[in-house]
Amino acid sequence: MLSQGTVLLRIGFIILSLASFGLLMENKSKAGILEIIRCLVFIGIYKLGYFRSQFSFLGYAYEVLFSLCAAFWGIQIMKRITLFKDKRH
Repeated sequence: MLSQGTVLLRIGFIILSLASFGLLMENKSKAGILEIIRCLVFIGIYKLGYFRSQFSFLGYAYEVLFSLCAAFWGIQIMKRITLFKDKRH
């Protein structure tokens, strides 16, 4: 049985995911930042033990996948910032 806190965290993460995916689909400029936040929130919540999988071998895969995703979006944001600065000068 899941505690109320765990259920609320999972619902909050689902809402955050839907908001992030919606911004990505609409190609909004803040979508990358929200996606980084979503990935880091998942890693943090997973490390705290709220998102445990029935399959223990998936734990490492989740951490690697979400870390790579956060790094990817960080690089995308940096590219967008440098392109914006180049266009201004």
